[in-house]
Amino acid sequence: MWIVRWQDEQLQRQQLEETRMFANIHKNDLDRFLAETTARLETLALVISKHTDIKENIHDVVKQIEKQDVRFERISFFSESTSPAMQLAEATKQPMFTDDETATIVTPIIDERTKRAIGFLVATLRTDYIKQRMKIIYPQASFRLYDEKGNELFSANDLRASEETVVVHLNQAPWLIEANVPPVANKKRIHAALPYVFTFIVAMHMIWLFIQYWLLKRRTMMERMETEAQKLELVGTLAASTAHEIRNPLAGIKGFIQLLSEKHKDNESQLYFSVIQNEITRINDIVNEFLILGKPTAQKFETCDLNDIVLSIHPIIESQAHLHNVVYSLQCARVSLRIRCCKDHLKQVVLNLAKNAIEAMSSGGQLTISLAKQDGWALLHVSDTGSGIPKHVKDKLFQPFVTSKQMGTGLGLVVCKRIVDMHEGTIDIHSIENKGTTITVRLPLQ
Repeated sequence: MWIVRWQDEQLQRQQLEETRMFANIHKNDLDRFLAETTARLETLALVISKHTDIKENIHDVVKQIEKQDVRFERISFFSESTSPAMQLAEATKQPMFTDDETATIVTPIIDERTKRAIGFLVATLRTDYIKQRMKIIYPQASFRLYDEKGNELFSANDLRASEETVVVHLNQAPWLIEANVPPVANKKRIHAALPYVFTFIVAMHMIWLFIQYWLLKRRTMMERMETEAQKLELVGTLAASTAHEIRNPLAGIKGFIQLLSEKHKDNESQLYFSVIQNEITRINDIVNEFLILGKPTAQKFETCDLNDIVLSIHPIIESQAHLHNVVYSLQCARVSLRIRCCKDHLKQVVLNLAKNAIEAMSSGGQLTISLAKQDGWALLHVSDTGSGIPKHVKDKLFQPFVTSKQMGTGLGLVVCKRIVDMHEGTIDIHSIENKGTTITVRLPLQ
């Protein structure tokens, strides 16, 4: 609505300026017309004052001029002053305009010897001629001409209703022109509104396209999330149906390997037994990850300090870092970070993240684990100076079976995210290739 109102104001202002322009054009034309007419009467008065033969036939002369000049409706000669306008013209020896609601000019005839008025020419102008001049300049004109007392001398065209008027004063006569500012025509308003209507339609169309794009993007995201959920559900179903069957034979194999290792003490046999034990441990770890990826089970949550949880596994991380030539440092928070959690699961998250960081630094580097408090959150930062995460893997980090390691399962980060989600937290990864990676886990404080 404000656009329509602003547009109407602009159009009305244009109408006002246009009316003022034409009022000034009429003013200049009428001033020129009055100057020429007054000069014509002054010339006639001068000729009459110098030629006595004309004085004797003055009535015939003025009648002849009246017929020849289209500007005059009537010209009369008076030998004596009979009106205030004549007395003023006699005193000033200048043409005067009467105030009798007619466009009439009184011109004194001055005797050059005595410098006194010996008569007066009274000329009534043709208002229809003036109107015709106005119509030629501006056919749609709606003007009124007033004298100095406010009497209307004439009007041009029918006066239209208007809230605004323009008034200009003439220079050649004590008259003024009043012009009505016409209202804005509906056709003109419609033409002026078309660009705004077109712009509005284009804007609405763009908004509609943007909404459609947003809905399509949201639907695609929901489908992707649904696909990921289906993957996890598939993995969970597989884990639930096979994990225990795998663990039972593994336990038997592990027991018999221990018995055999005690029986065969030679170095070569012990080497083989250690390889078998490591592979059995690896299989058991994979089974544990599958179990966590399965459907959520009832967990025992308790209030713990995150500082204490990390400190409890600090020796394990420190030994692994030392084994791989990695400098490890731990920076606990100066305040208590009490959270509602399952300690064993959070230990697994920290161990997984630390293990990934150590494996990313094959030639050694710096591993830093820091804890802090921010607003209502406990923050866990795990930073390394390793090789970073490749670009083609970044967007798929939390998808099952996606990994950049040759021997990786692609389940470590998925397990971490599942555990963090169970604790109503978030996990973010910032990585730069060949510079390092920082993983931030946010958990709500109790």
